[in-house]
Amino acid sequence: MDNRWVVPYNPKLLMMFNCHMNVEFCSSITSVKYVFKYIYKGHDKQVINIDPVGQPVVINEIKRYQDARYVSPPEVHLPNQQLVRFSEDDTLTSVVEKERDNRSMLTAFFLKNKEDMRARECKYRDFPKKFTWDPKSHRWNHRKLGLMRGRLVSANPAEGERYYLRLLLLHISGPTCFEDLYTVNNIKYPTFRKAALERGLIESDDGLSQCLTEASLFQFPNALRRLFATILSFCEPRDVRKLWHEHYNGLSEDYRRQYGSVERVQNMDLIEIMVFLQSMGDRIDDFDLPKINQNVDLEFGVFREVQEECSIVLEHEHLQARDSLNPEQNFAYDEIMRHVHNDIPEVFFIDGPGGTGKTFLYKALLANVRSCGHTALATASSGVAANNMPGGRTAHSRFKIPINLENNSVYKISRQSGTAQLLQTAKVIIWDEASMAKRHALEAVDRTMKDITGVMLPFGGKIMVLGGDFRQVFSVVRRGT
Repeated sequence: MDNRWVVPYNPKLLMMFNCHMNVEFCSSITSVKYVFKYIYKGHDKQVINIDPVGQPVVINEIKRYQDARYVSPPEVHLPNQQLVRFSEDDTLTSVVEKERDNRSMLTAFFLKNKEDMRARECKYRDFPKKFTWDPKSHRWNHRKLGLMRGRLVSANPAEGERYYLRLLLLHISGPTCFEDLYTVNNIKYPTFRKAALERGLIESDDGLSQCLTEASLFQFPNALRRLFATILSFCEPRDVRKLWHEHYNGLSEDYRRQYGSVERVQNMDLIEIMVFLQSMGDRIDDFDLPKINQNVDLEFGVFREVQEECSIVLEHEHLQARDSLNPEQNFAYDEIMRHVHNDIPEVFFIDGPGGTGKTFLYKALLANVRSCGHTALATASSGVAANNMPGGRTAHSRFKIPINLENNSVYKISRQSGTAQLLQTAKVIIWDEASMAKRHALEAVDRTMKDITGVMLPFGGKIMVLGGDFRQVFSVVRRGT
């Protein structure tokens, strides 16, 4: 046995490039798409500046940056969530007074539609063709010269309501307020997602519904609830509430036989789905599902009871992984869990050569922390290592790490976003193959976590478990060839 059994490699490539190189087999179009999405992030851009002949060229980088930021697509924001700019020494009262009459591009678009009937013929993305934005008065004015083609700032489906708001703005002409976007056929819907669905702008969840229907024929309700949680976490269903209502009978079949209270059956169903979502690194509050009733003492007792029952699965996984640990790993495991139980913030580094069982240690930690009802996040610097951990994701995906990193990089995670809330609730964060990550990435995660949690301890006071093997990393030779 040699390292051919551990790390796949290609002798011809090693000799050709004279460097350390792992080889992975890409067998699906998804892997190709993953590689090329970084290349085709957007259209090419070019900045041209004409200077007078004979005069020295002075480059003002600050002005260039501000100009580039100003010439941007019309913004899309949720109600009362527009961007507010203020100086560090401004008082809260002055900020509120200054922003009271300010309008964003979107709210000014609504106002223009109210005042001008001709403006209602345009969709938001086509507005720059006939109107120009005045940054001083914060108003849209009629275009007198030239022609401009508009585009809307992009939004990802994972952003939730902002994504569906953008979708509605792309297809609806002349809205005068957010309520117009919420309303379809004189019926006001509670979310932009529901309104977009009623307008037929998003695909239905027929495939996911059919999957649950087929599974209900042979799966027990517990397995069906786990499948439902998996669909929520990984398949991004469009109408979660409809999916819930359509398959509620199958999801709650066992509880309906045990209990007569309709509210109690629904509560226990939701609690078990919540536990499954926690094990996958998600929160039930991020999905359009009925709220869990924790106000009544009886129901709160049921909450604890079901949570303990659902933890049996995680506890079984924990015991299996714990039995595989050697004495050194057991020592590390006990030390980390002591900090978890006593809520002591600390940063650990698990150092071990490949094949010594670091993954077993991670699995034991994840299963134990999650079985206690806490949130534990599993990340890794590579996709292969992330797949080896339950609910694992790459560090680039979890922490929104940009491609180009600098000394003062901070990741663009809003404090109100679901990612920020998940990081705030996390008890333990595991980062495998941290030795492969750039120094800037770790430092930026440290700064970002401090900003999100408001705690100035390393990594925002979280229990951080870094792992890797520096024996697999080449030493850094400054100015080396």
